Amino acid sequence: MATGQYSKVINVQKNKLEGFIHNKEQWAILIPGYLHHELLNEDDMIWVFQGDFGIIQKAVKVKLKVNNSDAHQIQFDLEGLSDPINGNGSFEIIQNQNESPQLTGNLTMKASGFLAGMMNPVLDNFVPGLIEQLVEAMAIQALQD
Repeated sequence: MATGQYSKVINVQKNKLEGFIHNKEQWAILIPGYLHHELLNEDDMIWVFQGDFGIIQKAVKVKLKVNNSDAHQIQFDLEGLSDPINGNGSFEIIQNQNESPQLTGNLTMKASGFLAGMMNPVLDNFVPGLIEQLVEAMAIQALQD
């Protein structure tokens, strides 16, 4: 199972950052390789992005379903719609005393089926970079909003 975690301190008000992570449409467009998304309802979204998996580049379509949410955290499951790749992730805001809030992103993905033996090692390299790039882009966007 490919896992990535990345944290970034962001010099912005905590409540502003909380509002940002709960508006999935604001950060959906920031995923590297973003092609488009469709908001199905308050908790569900379809996300399509161009995945660069080393020797393979392809459009990947996943359903993101929020399964837990509070003021400082959002947790979600990912279900592969175009490929048998599933996973989960979260964004959490931690506020330490006298410091700017820290945004931590977590992402786990795993391939199954016929190509799992080939795809899982590729995901091991892909997922950590993906979550790092996404959190960095979220930090920049949160500062601009």
